[in-house]
Amino acid sequence: MKKQKKKAKVGKEKTQQESPKTIKPARKRLYIIITLLLPVLFFVILELSLRIFNYGDYPKLFVSTPDENSQYYGINMDVCKRYFYWTSFNPTPRKDLFLKKKPENCYRIFVLGESTAAGFPYGNNLTFTRILNRRLADTFPDRRIEVVNTAFTAINTYTILDFMDEILEQKPDAILIYAGHNEFYGALGVGSMESLGRNNNFVRTYLKLQRLKTFILLRDAIRFIYNLFGSASEDDSIDDPMETEMSRIVKEQTIPFGSSLYEAGKDQFRSNLHSILQKSKEAGVSVLISELVSNTRDQNPFISLGTDTILSAQKLFEKARAYEKAGKYELARETYYRAKDMDALRFRAPEEFNDIIHSQANEFSIPVVPMKSYFESASPDRLIGNNLMNEHLHPNINGYFLMADAFYNAMKQERFISADWQDNNIKPNSYYQDRWGFTALDSSYALLTIRHLKGGWPFKKEGPNTFLFQYNPKTKEDSIALNILVSGDLTLELGHIELARYYELQKNYERAFQENLALIYTVPNLDLFYEPALKILLTTSQYERALLLFEDALKYNNSGFIIKWVGQLHLALGNTKEGIILLEKAKDILPEDMQLLFNLTRAYYNTFQFEKGDAILVRLKSTAISLSAIQELESIRNLLKNREE
Repeated sequence: MKKQKKKAKVGKEKTQQESPKTIKPARKRLYIIITLLLPVLFFVILELSLRIFNYGDYPKLFVSTPDENSQYYGINMDVCKRYFYWTSFNPTPRKDLFLKKKPENCYRIFVLGESTAAGFPYGNNLTFTRILNRRLADTFPDRRIEVVNTAFTAINTYTILDFMDEILEQKPDAILIYAGHNEFYGALGVGSMESLGRNNNFVRTYLKLQRLKTFILLRDAIRFIYNLFGSASEDDSIDDPMETEMSRIVKEQTIPFGSSLYEAGKDQFRSNLHSILQKSKEAGVSVLISELVSNTRDQNPFISLGTDTILSAQKLFEKARAYEKAGKYELARETYYRAKDMDALRFRAPEEFNDIIHSQANEFSIPVVPMKSYFESASPDRLIGNNLMNEHLHPNINGYFLMADAFYNAMKQERFISADWQDNNIKPNSYYQDRWGFTALDSSYALLTIRHLKGGWPFKKEGPNTFLFQYNPKTKEDSIALNILVSGDLTLELGHIELARYYELQKNYERAFQENLALIYTVPNLDLFYEPALKILLTTSQYERALLLFEDALKYNNSGFIIKWVGQLHLALGNTKEGIILLEKAKDILPEDMQLLFNLTRAYYNTFQFEKGDAILVRLKSTAISLSAIQELESIRNLLKNREE
């Protein structure tokens, strides 16, 4: 009985020791910390598990292009999936490449912007950035100039700001900006289908959280539930493949001037632009930003609102027309701008955005490209219209060359790249436009794209967009352009390839060459399109033209293939010394190229460098080169050796 009482007493003491009231403070704190950390630990384990199983996708801005073994980075085709989650729209990037390892003599420029900066409605060969790249490369032949266009259709400064850290990681020397027209309706804008509201900090936080797999899982779960119980699909326009991007991205069609939503768009633009410039400043990167231009003379307001005291956009537009007819051009210009600003459908940036651009540039001591002055000066009576614009705001070919000229001159004035811009290397804008690599296919494709755009909302207020189905092509170029737009399987590049083959079969070699030249101007960094162009020039014995083409290629592409052919063309034209130097350089890159080794050996023998020639000849005899080639080299050697003796 005593033992039982003793045990009971011990048990009671033990219970008292384990009571929370008697737990030591340190241990109590430990319990609290563990309790608090359990949810954190759960999410850490969940995040790691999702990463192990590669759940979800957060596409990087830059990827190895065209394959993993390439020396180049390009823009990721899927990067805009970050911003278009609820709609089916996925804009494609420009085909600009830059070296993974930046060379010492490289001047690297990144261009930030939206559809105008991306060159809409043209292909990669007609962006203002491609034109600018070529002009700068000619001005500084001793430098490697890289101009990388990161612009996309239907994005705005949210996307550009989100790109900034990845862009700065690639060590840019300069950043050029042309952005603002898409601020209201671009992805995540206050009036877009992808809008997350007006709180700028909330949207930025959302973009950062997308890097977490756990957040992607949560977002996917919300989307699944929404699609399961919601009354609409993720994209009401997906059933109509002919719907234009303009109609797909707009949620708030009417945003009156000065309204709360309008002011939210202004604040969004100002805040994001400030952060973009701040990041550039902190990274020590030079910035050049441009004013925005649009079609004010020949584009009627899309949505016109008015009151008893405020003239509607349409009334202002008509008033501007009357001023113009009366020869009062300055009043007409001011009123056209005012009519554009009062247009409640916000596809064209208001002039207040240009004020924001100037104020932010002034705050950060950044130069501004006076784009309005360039476009007004090139327009009759200084009224910007269809002379330079395809529709409401995208320039035509003349307009894009003018944009390139404006950026080029601003860079020269501000002494970007170098303090010394050699005048003898500077050619006028017209020189490039007269010789540019584009064909009737580019023009036809752009024309059909614009006519399709104007066949839908907001240019056409009601009814389906049937233009492409009703269009009757008149030329081979028209047929291919139509097929590109309708099929979805054909690209503009494939269209140029098809046309080049078509003309080559017809023995129309010049037109076949021009199609290949357009492809070279599209992607000048790769060997891919130089070879068929070279084949045509060799077939027609245009060796000097081929040499000019390949010497120009060296500014963008110093591959063994390009260097080899510059050397071989020099040999063909009798420039033996230059040819040997280049072939020796190419041999270091392509040590097993039989054609190169054969031509270099022959060049050595022709210049009486028998030891060098013999060393390569011994190598050639152990390869699969033809017996006739060996015999030809031996014959040349013996003939010249005897002559020397």
